[in-house]
Amino acid sequence: MLNNEILNKFKEEYYSDEVNRLRRRMLNKVPLIDLVQDNDTEISSDFNINIKTHQVTDQKNSARCWSFAAMNILREKVIENCELDNFELSGSYVAFYDKLENFNILLERLIIYKKSKKDLYDRYLSQLLEWGIGDEGYFTQFANLVCKYGIVPKSVFPETFSSSNTYEINAILSRLLRMFYLELDKTVEVENLKNKYLETAFCIIANVYGVPPEKFDFEYIDKNGKYHIIKDVTPKEFYDKYIGIDLINDYIEVTSYEDEKIKYNNVYESEETSGISGKSDIVTLNLPQEDFEELLIKQIKNQELVYFYCSTTSKKIDGLWIDTMEKYGEIFGIDLTLDKNDILKTNGITGCHCMLITGVHIVDGEIKKWKIENSWGSKVGNQGYYVATNDWVKKYVHRIVINKKLLEKEHQDVLKQKVIKLDRWSDKI
Repeated sequence: MLNNEILNKFKEEYYSDEVNRLRRRMLNKVPLIDLVQDNDTEISSDFNINIKTHQVTDQKNSARCWSFAAMNILREKVIENCELDNFELSGSYVAFYDKLENFNILLERLIIYKKSKKDLYDRYLSQLLEWGIGDEGYFTQFANLVCKYGIVPKSVFPETFSSSNTYEINAILSRLLRMFYLELDKTVEVENLKNKYLETAFCIIANVYGVPPEKFDFEYIDKNGKYHIIKDVTPKEFYDKYIGIDLINDYIEVTSYEDEKIKYNNVYESEETSGISGKSDIVTLNLPQEDFEELLIKQIKNQELVYFYCSTTSKKIDGLWIDTMEKYGEIFGIDLTLDKNDILKTNGITGCHCMLITGVHIVDGEIKKWKIENSWGSKVGNQGYYVATNDWVKKYVHRIVINKKLLEKEHQDVLKQKVIKLDRWSDKI
């Protein structure tokens, strides 16, 4: 129990250490982040393995990093196929269908919870009603969306205020979900009630995003100044013709984590991660850290961008991602170091963010740094690009998307194993 005797002992020991007095005079006057920068954090932006990409995009005030990172892969195909100087896909188009699909699947889950007699003290129901509708998503979710709906250029379906600033639309749709749950007790016409709320959500989303086109004219001027127009193309036709990547079948999400329940060299399915009704939840290949890192390097050396998930627990400074927790420990004279497995085990992956690795610098077989393409606009970092230390990548990059053709035979064999299902409360990966 904390009492005066213990507190007085702490104070006595604190004041007896002259370093504490010195720290107090310094640390109460400046942000701690300003004290973690030194020569170690001044890293150049030169890379000996570098994949050329184009001007960064900006997700604005939304949590759409997962879709922007994926679109930044796809747009490179359009730029290549159409010989463009730059190009951007419509984040608003993807977000429209993500919002609608997400709303629909949450309505369906509320119906299932109600039928299974879950009450408001049940943590599945409680969490759904608490979280409501957000912007968050996964690579697999994006793949399912574009497989179903295709995609369009940003010029065809541009950003609106609400697509770039999602707080209000999310709050409105979340309120609708809660109202739907309350009405479930008062009707036997569940499907009719669901359709009524779904139509209401469609009208709300369409009013602030616009109605996505069923067909459009694709107009562009190539880098040689030649004008092109392809008339009456559907979003699916556009995807198939100018992008053509099979995101669903050719790629797999890879993690590296192990504890008493989750083991390496298994395939796991995470419960209730699908954002689209009728689609499977997210399947993840879980491999040892050494294999995880080798696949990451292999894909970059193959000149293919790597989509990844990371924690923003480790803050970026001046265009650099480093392990700031370790640096904070140095300030206070304590060791705050954890490896990735321990960070995941203790739920330390917070503020999950998705970006692309576009380059790596390797000297005498040693990885020195990584190049990252973000989606926070060109006014931050190095015109929107960042440098990450290898230590940061090892600790905070916890999931990557790998082209299956790059997997070793033993990895392919693991993929053939029976999928292990994880309930949402056991999912550390």
